[in-house]
Amino acid sequence: GITEEKKKERRKTLAKWLKESILRLGPTFIKIGQQFSTRVDILAQEYVDQLAELQDQVPPFDSETAVAIIEKELGRPVDEVFERFDRDPIAAASLGQVHRAKLRGQEVVVKVQRPGLKELFDIDLKNLRVIAEYLQKIDPKSDGAKRDWVAIYDECAYVLYQEIDYIKEAANAELFAKNFRSMDYVKVPKIYWKYTTPQVLTMEYVPGIKINRISALDQLGVDRQKLARYAVESYLEQILRHGFFHADPHPGNIAVDDANGGRLIFYDFGMMGSINPNIREGLLEVFYGVYEKDPNKVVFNLNILEG
Repeated sequence: GITEEKKKERRKTLAKWLKESILRLGPTFIKIGQQFSTRVDILAQEYVDQLAELQDQVPPFDSETAVAIIEKELGRPVDEVFERFDRDPIAAASLGQVHRAKLRGQEVVVKVQRPGLKELFDIDLKNLRVIAEYLQKIDPKSDGAKRDWVAIYDECAYVLYQEIDYIKEAANAELFAKNFRSMDYVKVPKIYWKYTTPQVLTMEYVPGIKINRISALDQLGVDRQKLARYAVESYLEQILRHGFFHADPHPGNIAVDDANGGRLIFYDFGMMGSINPNIREGLLEVFYGVYEKDPNKVVFNLNILEG
């Protein structure tokens, strides 16, 4: 038979092929691949590792196109709007890219959406729906628990359409900032609404070090244990107190600077999650049960959540 080692190698090869195919297929598939890059509950580790590389491997589109989109959206030439606009992007992602600029003496970043995304999503997602329905019919789960491929598809499609409306993203960023306004260990870039449209998002430039660049964080001199505590606290705060949380927390979206002895900077509020108050109450009760070492309370509330 095939040894576990051989199976692993085979998965690795297939995962690499999958990642390269996704990069060729373009934005819709890259974004879905990124969504699956954290789903060890659905995919084998080898696939998760390869899909995680999609975060950093998206090429930018040409700056003439970016400038044309900005001018069309804002209704004025770029050089009239900004005192300075850097033609070369500082970051590129599956759905857009980011340029630095100067606006009324302030350093800002301008996020520009890739051209033709909505039309591309419409076509790609129609095809993916057919695939999801096919998988739903043939999924041979050995333990009898079939995966709900159509529900997975619906969730992916919903999230994708949310992410291509920068007005929505700007509103998400403001709500998130409001929720953390009394906590100096969380920073959210300020939104410039006058220069924001569904396809262009202008916000304060807040540079930081990616949260997974350990040696750079050590050089910065911030306390990593304290940062880890802040990260956990900020998520408990998001989920349990506000029921509104950043649902795409990969290292490209969370950075650190040394303000206030080290703080977390959150970027990219296109993908947010919300939890209804009843579930939030139930989760809080589960946490209290764990804290009070009361297994009955934990089990009781988990049953309520399941029901």
